[in-house]
Amino acid sequence: MAEKSARGRGESEKIREPSILIRPINRMGGLDNIHVALLALVAILVILLLLVSYYRPALPTNSTQTTTVYSNSTYSPVHTPAQIKTISEQLLASYAQTNSSLSVLPYYANVSAMSVSYIPSSSDWYVQIPSVSPSGNSTFYISAIISDKNGSVVTPFIQLAKPPVISKNTVVAPGVINLAGKPSCISSNPLNIYWFIDAYAPGSVQSLRNITSLESNYGSKVNVSVKILYGSSTAQIADQVGTLNAQELGKYILCSSTQPNFPRFVSVLNSIYNNDYISQNTLQSISSTSGLNQTALNTCISNANGPINAQMLLAQYYNITSNPSIIVNCEYQAIPQTVNKAICYAKGSIC
Repeated sequence: MAEKSARGRGESEKIREPSILIRPINRMGGLDNIHVALLALVAILVILLLLVSYYRPALPTNSTQTTTVYSNSTYSPVHTPAQIKTISEQLLASYAQTNSSLSVLPYYANVSAMSVSYIPSSSDWYVQIPSVSPSGNSTFYISAIISDKNGSVVTPFIQLAKPPVISKNTVVAPGVINLAGKPSCISSNPLNIYWFIDAYAPGSVQSLRNITSLESNYGSKVNVSVKILYGSSTAQIADQVGTLNAQELGKYILCSSTQPNFPRFVSVLNSIYNNDYISQNTLQSISSTSGLNQTALNTCISNANGPINAQMLLAQYYNITSNPSIIVNCEYQAIPQTVNKAICYAKGSIC
């Protein structure tokens, strides 16, 4: 018995009840260092997320909006999209007066597809216009930045070539410039078209073919008159052969344009013209081959200085700086490649 009781006491000593340890709450709320570090990391991530959401870069707003809520602030542009478009059309038209290769830029830009966007972060307007290459094989975009504060040009369409003066002229349609302050012709029936050329300027003689094409297409609905300028190209020829000899080509073109056989004269002239000086003997041969009235032609040539001087004054009135340049209905300017667009814009009923 004693042995059995002793064995029972030994077994009871080996079996013990589980003990529960309860730690006292400390200043970290009972959390250990790992949990505290995790909570701190979550807090930092939340703060970074808020910073990114509140300070993300500004994006241009839609051009149809005049008030934009951004970053808990309200931006109210000074100018409307319509006003910015007008400023952009004036900037674009100003390139026509640069007397450089950029002068054709306004005639290939599609202002009807112009997009205007407001940039709240800088208080500027971003303008983008699709343009067609002169060859017509590709499309490219020109862009400018206009200040909303005063409507000034921050970045022109061609960043390294800003027009010296921003004119009041505007590009009103693809290939058509509206001349500010120039009223329409007194009579628009037929539609008056002034064809300004410096005879020896590149493309001038070739452009005469467009005149015969217009007269063939529109007939008596248009009245095309050639205007001769003695510009820098004729001056270069004059340095080689003398002023009187250099001016003969312009006189022959002017005087032959008043005769019915002018299309024939243009065809023969283009067949032999190689962008170089043409002598008076050659011009006489061309006029004879073309079937022109020689008596009327010679009389016109001998008295051509007066009309040409008046035409040069007219070119100054229209601020013609590059040629060939065409004035349609006394108020729209175009180039030979876009003259049809100007005709249709000025008087759509004949197109």
